[in-house]
Amino acid sequence: MSDVMTFGFDNEEIKGGLFEKYKAKKNETHRTAIVYSDPKAMFVGHPTHFKDRYFFCKKGKCCEVLGPAKYRVGAVLIKYNTDRAGVPKKPFAWELFPWAFSEVTYLKLKSMNAEFPLATHDIKISCTNEEYQHLDIVPCNECLWISRDELKTQIQEQAKPIWDSLKKTLASDLTVEQIGELLGIGGGTVAGVDPSSKLDMDSVLNSL
Repeated sequence: MSDVMTFGFDNEEIKGGLFEKYKAKKNETHRTAIVYSDPKAMFVGHPTHFKDRYFFCKKGKCCEVLGPAKYRVGAVLIKYNTDRAGVPKKPFAWELFPWAFSEVTYLKLKSMNAEFPLATHDIKISCTNEEYQHLDIVPCNECLWISRDELKTQIQEQAKPIWDSLKKTLASDLTVEQIGELLGIGGGTVAGVDPSSKLDMDSVLNSL
């Protein structure tokens, strides 16, 4: 029988999720797009807290200690192979990533979507602060990944397992006892809703 380790919250080998998360890079511009099957369900999200790591709010001691939870939102992002200015290179190539971001970034995307629907427009992402992922986002005139049906279908198929992993990408789903340990307190209250529930583009704001 294999040895079983015991540990607290200091184990850096347990990272969660199967895919590398998207991170913007300072002094680089990435041409990207949100990959979706249903444009009315492009995101997942849930209220979270941060204390050494993101974790799902359980509406108890976590809110008393850390204050009101804030939404953390996730999507599948396609990043095209480009130069540092975001201009696509030949041959055409891409990578897919889970993308987890704050409600502040969601608000930027929502505002942009009103004029440049993200279902039909790529976005260029540049980063002003890499550590905290402070992002500048501007729309493109077109969306490359949906330009051909065959390409669109291929990318949607490749995105499915990443979409399924988004719950783990957003935050840790800690028990009430684990939250108490993380915060250095005891006890807590009830668990929250399923953090993997799909969101439309307005439901997050209506919940704030």
